[in-house]
Amino acid sequence: MREKLALVFDLGTQSTRAFLFNQKGDVVVMTKILTEPFFSPKPGFAEREADDYWKGIVEASHELKALAGDLWDDILAVSVTSIRNTYAFLDKDNNPIRPCITWLDQRLGKPNQKFSKVSRLCFKLVGMERTAIKQRRMSPATWMKENQLDVWNNTSHFTIVSAYINYKLSGWLVDVTASQAGRLPYNYKKSRWQNENELTFSVYNVERDKLCDLVKPGEFIGTISKAVADETGIPEGLEIIASGSDKACETLGTGALKSDIASISYGTTATLQITTKKYVEPQRFMPAYNSVIDGHFNPERQVMRGFWMVTWFKNEFGHEETIQAEEMGITPETVLDMNIMDIPAGSDGLMLQPYWAPGLKTPEAKGTIIGFNDCHTKAHFYKSIIEGICYSLYEGLLHMEKKSGQKINKISVSGGGAQSDIICQITADMFGIPVYRVQTSETSGLGAAMIIFVKKGIYTDFEECSKNMVHFKDEFITDPKNHKIYKKLYNDVYKNIYCRLQDIYMKLYELVNVEEENKNQEE
Repeated sequence: MREKLALVFDLGTQSTRAFLFNQKGDVVVMTKILTEPFFSPKPGFAEREADDYWKGIVEASHELKALAGDLWDDILAVSVTSIRNTYAFLDKDNNPIRPCITWLDQRLGKPNQKFSKVSRLCFKLVGMERTAIKQRRMSPATWMKENQLDVWNNTSHFTIVSAYINYKLSGWLVDVTASQAGRLPYNYKKSRWQNENELTFSVYNVERDKLCDLVKPGEFIGTISKAVADETGIPEGLEIIASGSDKACETLGTGALKSDIASISYGTTATLQITTKKYVEPQRFMPAYNSVIDGHFNPERQVMRGFWMVTWFKNEFGHEETIQAEEMGITPETVLDMNIMDIPAGSDGLMLQPYWAPGLKTPEAKGTIIGFNDCHTKAHFYKSIIEGICYSLYEGLLHMEKKSGQKINKISVSGGGAQSDIICQITADMFGIPVYRVQTSETSGLGAAMIIFVKKGIYTDFEECSKNMVHFKDEFITDPKNHKIYKKLYNDVYKNIYCRLQDIYMKLYELVNVEEENKNQEE
């Protein structure tokens, strides 16, 4: 008897990928449809039509079916894992009435955001007033009410785009608790939408009746109808199983089932997550996201621009390396990695704090580079970016260890940056614990496939499933000498940078906000 396969769609920013995974965790067949990540009607705006995401799934499904041949008959169920923080605006019939606002969008509401006196006092008492105002301004709902009120009033459902895809597949507008990681009034600790009397409900500026239904990971969403089967090529009657966001599925797909293993995703946004039964805030007042393992949480440390910074560096400073890479038939990133092989840990004293985009709790923070002298080269700058991202994630790991009471003993990595041996080695040296790569770079798809196999009874639980489907193939061992250097630099320099510069950051923040407010008044 041939083994059953899991059909998974991974909805990303720049592509839609479709996979057939077997019970061993291997990608049997896959296809990748490249898509434009967004269009910009104005500078700083990043929008995309909701139906373009659906068209990507339709195209990927047909391509995968053509490649799969007879294997198409062995599919057990289907699941979709998706990007976070990208919002769809749907009418009463669940049709899009304007383009999605994507997670890359930078628009802001007006600076003079108003809260009730009670809410404002509470935010002040806990030291979160600036963050609450910033988050209110960053909420797409706030901008819509200020600029497109008629469209907002005609929006019956304001959802993450994953809910719209679930609707297109099943006919039910529903999202998964493990997909909630955005600017919606969600209670992460209780795995439900917030009630209107909860403190942070007003921050998101979203009416309760515009929110969709929720299910838990692994729950049955529906079956593929004849109409959907005709459109997509997915077998009619196939069960649709809820999974979760790409980051949540990645953590499962890297084997980070328990709180002694950290999962690092070196993607556009770099993240560090652990899986724990205990609700652990990764930073004070910042939520722990719901895991795809029911009853568990994924505290997360984010570096908002993460390995986008590598692309930024390549585009701004890596022209020679790009030309060299074309001549050698390799990627520019490979050339950049080759150039830092002989630069010592700590980049000869060059230190970088990677706040190229503001954090949730530090909206005033800016990117900082200190320690330049005449020995430093472009390669030092590049290595300091990688080290800066790692320092920030290391800071998050130390906080999670303290809050959870659990020592983290190893790290499993995924994402584009994880394909670099030197980046993995820097990670192992800085964190002082072994770093592992699993058998596939498609860990979000693997995590979604694992949910299917557990739900359908192929494996009794995620522990058994992980033993059979997640295989650590590469190990990077800490160099004690380098770890000693990194630990001293972190303790003596890095963790003091933000607090020493906070007043200067605040002055910059206030000056920029005043200028922005004046511009808004002129408009």
